[in-house]
Amino acid sequence: PHACGAGHRASHSLPTSAGGSVCVSCAAALLSSASAPSHHVSHVLASLSLALADPAFLAPLRAAHPRLLAVPLVEALAGAAARRDAALATQASDLAADLASAVGPPAASELVARLAHVLSSGSLVKHFHMLHCLGFLLNSIKGASAYIGDAVSLFLNLVNNLRLPSDEIRGEILFMLYKLSLLNATPWDNICDNDNVDLSAVGKSLLQLSLEVLLKTQNDAVRLNCIALLLALAKKEAFDILLLGDLSLIKSVEEEESTQTDDVPPNASIIVLFADAVKGSLLSTNLEVQTGTLDLIFHFLSSDANICVVLQTLVDENVADYVFEVLRLSGNNDPLVISSIQVLSLLATSEEMFKEKLAIGFSTLLPVLHYVTEIPFHPVQSQVLRLVWICIANCSGILSLSQEEQIACTLTLILRRNDSGELGMCSETFALVCSILIEIMRSPSAHDIQKLPSLIEEASKHAISSTLPHAYDSAFLVPHSLRLLKEALIFCLEGNTDKISVKKDLEDSVIEICGTYLLHWLETAVVDGNDDETLGEILQIFHIILSSTCHNKQLKFAEMLASSSWFSLSFGFMGLFPTDHVKSVVYLITSSIVDKILGCKYGETIRDAYVYLPSDPTELVYLLGQCSSEDFNLASCQCAILVILYACSFYNERYDLLHLLHIW
Repeated sequence: PHACGAGHRASHSLPTSAGGSVCVSCAAALLSSASAPSHHVSHVLASLSLALADPAFLAPLRAAHPRLLAVPLVEALAGAAARRDAALATQASDLAADLASAVGPPAASELVARLAHVLSSGSLVKHFHMLHCLGFLLNSIKGASAYIGDAVSLFLNLVNNLRLPSDEIRGEILFMLYKLSLLNATPWDNICDNDNVDLSAVGKSLLQLSLEVLLKTQNDAVRLNCIALLLALAKKEAFDILLLGDLSLIKSVEEEESTQTDDVPPNASIIVLFADAVKGSLLSTNLEVQTGTLDLIFHFLSSDANICVVLQTLVDENVADYVFEVLRLSGNNDPLVISSIQVLSLLATSEEMFKEKLAIGFSTLLPVLHYVTEIPFHPVQSQVLRLVWICIANCSGILSLSQEEQIACTLTLILRRNDSGELGMCSETFALVCSILIEIMRSPSAHDIQKLPSLIEEASKHAISSTLPHAYDSAFLVPHSLRLLKEALIFCLEGNTDKISVKKDLEDSVIEICGTYLLHWLETAVVDGNDDETLGEILQIFHIILSSTCHNKQLKFAEMLASSSWFSLSFGFMGLFPTDHVKSVVYLITSSIVDKILGCKYGETIRDAYVYLPSDPTELVYLLGQCSSEDFNLASCQCAILVILYACSFYNERYDLLHLLHIW
């Protein structure tokens, strides 16, 4: 090596593979000169860019002068910005990125520190390329934020410059703020070192300015940066104080507006701005923007804070309508479906305010319902079903017959596939499926749905057969399947004669299920001691059959129960579940059975005395031995006991004292 013509040391002249050399001191001096012509600076930048790709030049640069070119490059960027020379600034920015990548941490740390220092004060209106360069370095260099001397000043100046009108600059600023948030280089990450920083004021300013950018921009790249920033900071709880409905928490932020009532928080204008800002992004054709916006809304709404005011504002500002539109146009894109349903589910927590919106957008849910039910354990399957249930329960009049039939058909298919093992479902999904079918049967137009009886017949069979035989593993689900069966039976018995006759097959199916699955469960209940809720539901169904179906079916069902050791079982139930409710239902069913098999209103004696009858069978025998000449209640009990014993004799259940004691 030999010294250059400017007299710089020979060690600063680095060789190239072509046989020449480049004096890095000359290059640095030219890049740092504010008076150097632009074409000279451009030539040096181009030469250095080629040299960095040359191992012969790069090796000594990395070993002896790793930091030498960093500061001149930053000054070249600043000079290009002052001259408004976008091409030169782009060239310098690209070289800075190449230098950091080729030389490594020594050059990268110096570049980050110098760029951050320049951007930490003053207007950034001319510094688009410098912002872009620092953003690139923060994104590509591990731990780059550690090289920033005063991260708080940089962050605050970036926030202040969000007021600039240029979409390009605001997009770069938002990206920088986002990267600083990810790198934990925000005022919220170093609270102990930021005693002089009003975090509430910073948060308010950043939220308002970011939302204004999101509201005004039509650039999806800017939207993405803005949404990413807001989501990152929201996870740091930077904005929670601004979105609470608690006046005491907001008072320190907007003291001048603290005279408002607790019901209308001082930050109401920010919540409205938030609602307006997300609408444009929801209508974007960019899926990433739409999904990010929905995730942002979901995060704010799922805060642990009291968000009633936020919910009400978003509903009042028609955000739900925009979410339904996203869902309608989603084409069953899974991320969009998931994010949309999650937001709608949170909005639905304010049922009174939301149900009108849900009624309007309900038709959009039907294809989504079909889509999520086709996928086992889809993450929003139960949430879609809950939205459908809310609408049917609160706005049943808006559904057409075809829509109700379509829903019933879809839900029946779910139960069929679950019963066959083809499609599993979580407990909440099963419960909601049963609840929706029940609501459909209760709707005023249910009797006009031609296929509904056959659908309910199949659905109730699958619901019972998939739960009751496995009651130990499906304890939570059994009551839901039984309620569905009970409502199916009630549905059969309602309406005029013509409509009841159409539902004959459904009625027969319910009775058949009772004679197989339900009666078998009762027989095992005496042994296993299953829960009284299930027993109560089954007994209610039996009581409806014995009291409300046609005479022939009542007689057939009564004989089936009596021949299945009903009288022995009934005392077993009362022994296992010694409650007044179980005792009352058991004796009422027994009275109905006696009416049917003996006739002549024999069961009336049991109905007259059941309140006084004991549940312990040994006490029944004891009562028979008491003198009842002056006690009308005792006489009624004795008459009822004799009727029960008489009925038992027809079915080989003659109750002597030893038999009764054995049951207990």
